[in-house]
Amino acid sequence: MRATATWQSLGWNTRPDVHIELAGQTEHCPNSYTTGDIIEGAVSIGVDCETSVDELAIIFEGFSETQQSQVIALPSQAKACHTFLELHQPIGDADYPTRRTFLPGRIYRFPFIFVVPERLPSPTCGHAKCNIHVGRAHTLLPPSLGDPMLASDGRSLLDDMSSELCRISYRIRTSLTRRCLRDRTAKETLRAVAKKVRIIPAMEEEPLLAVHNDGNDYCMQNVKDIKTGVARTKRGSLVVIASQPSPLQLCPPGSQSPSNVCTTVATVYLRFNPAGDEPPPKLGSLSSKLSVSTFYAITPWANFPSPSYVDSLGRHHYTTSVSLSSLCVSSTKWTKHGGVRMPGKSALVDLSRTEPFPTTSATEDRGTYYTAAVIVPITLPRTKAFVPTFHSCLIARTYALDLSICYHTPNASLLTPSISLRLPIQVTSLPRSQPLTQPPLYSELRTTEIAMRQGEN
Repeated sequence: MRATATWQSLGWNTRPDVHIELAGQTEHCPNSYTTGDIIEGAVSIGVDCETSVDELAIIFEGFSETQQSQVIALPSQAKACHTFLELHQPIGDADYPTRRTFLPGRIYRFPFIFVVPERLPSPTCGHAKCNIHVGRAHTLLPPSLGDPMLASDGRSLLDDMSSELCRISYRIRTSLTRRCLRDRTAKETLRAVAKKVRIIPAMEEEPLLAVHNDGNDYCMQNVKDIKTGVARTKRGSLVVIASQPSPLQLCPPGSQSPSNVCTTVATVYLRFNPAGDEPPPKLGSLSSKLSVSTFYAITPWANFPSPSYVDSLGRHHYTTSVSLSSLCVSSTKWTKHGGVRMPGKSALVDLSRTEPFPTTSATEDRGTYYTAAVIVPITLPRTKAFVPTFHSCLIARTYALDLSICYHTPNASLLTPSISLRLPIQVTSLPRSQPLTQPPLYSELRTTEIAMRQGEN
């Protein structure tokens, strides 16, 4: 009994009351930060009896978690967890209370300051990679992903369109440890708590993708024969071409306002090559939607993933789409040209040319053709939480723009014909123009010991 009383007097059987406070924190949603922002706060500790500790750790950490599809069970490699960021707040001996013993009736506060880095330490990405570009992408700070609580606009929870089988999380974690009473070489954790934060790092535009005509992931140029009547008589061919649009640029966290609308435009070029003297088809509507792909694996990606670069054994992708707009393009004017006609597959052209359609060719017949262009505004809806395009060791996010043009021909069937494109598009995140300044949490940025009554649980 005497030994038990001694243990209790030293706090061996108690759990300290530990809270993490962040400057500028709100009640219902976690704090959001971007590259270069300062995360300032303090850890408050209270005890109900005299408690001795050996170490207090305050850590800003980021980690990714993935798990195998629930349909395919691999007991030995069903999950993966990668801690890619771990920053420690220095705490000196003078910052602790006397003899590192916490006394009841007081609140001890330990301030901390972290800066959101631009890059991760190189050792965090030590796996094999196909090229240096993959390694560079994997050492950029990835955004928070997959946690509905973190995808908040401050008023409601928004879906970030990620799979339930993967997650990227950031948090401030603190723990109190001491040596075990029975085994002085071992340590025990008295209390560990964590507070989530949301990180949306600044992301710059990457070089344009080199898209091949025979690829399965994108379709940047398409040709369709136009046929009419019961006999399906060919009237000509319709060619549509577009290039990768400029990126959609997200504003820094906390910069939401009616003027901060994330927009860009895509230009679609059309060409009609008549079989004879047929007029071009009348355009109807142009619909756009954003395809959102999340890639995740239980082993690191050696290359940039794409829908065609996945398998059923540990590498997966989850794709959903968001409708953007439906435009009436019936007023689009066709321009008649005399010269080169591009029948059938010969209409496919190199998008690296200055002009979308060539004007001369020694191998093609001369004839009449028609061209038109449609400018498509692209605006991200506010009903979803978007994160920038990124590639990390276990998880990646890419976007594609799906465009579908409906057109009308004489004596057409009940089904309205259409022709489609799928374009790669990047989502980037702008850096903050001025450093984020939160109201000071305390008047002094040093460890303080304040005599006061025990704080709330």
